[in-house]
Amino acid sequence: MIHIKTCEILGISRQELADKLGISVATINSWTSDPARISKITKVALELMIENHELKQIIKKAKEAQKAITNFKE
Repeated sequence: MIHIKTCEILGISRQELADKLGISVATINSWTSDPARISKITKVALELMIENHELKQIIKKAKEAQKAITNFKE
């Protein structure tokens, strides 16, 4: 389920996810028993949250590599 995957990838609780989405944790909990309740827009938002997190990780690694190259040249 996308909401559980999102929490795991971002390392956040369901309450934190609810806060980020501006909804109640009860709504998120209801998705576990009835995944069809997740709207298409919410699914897209969750997918974008995951993609954004992954891109931040890539940028972080690129910056670390750049720093290592700079330090190596010195």
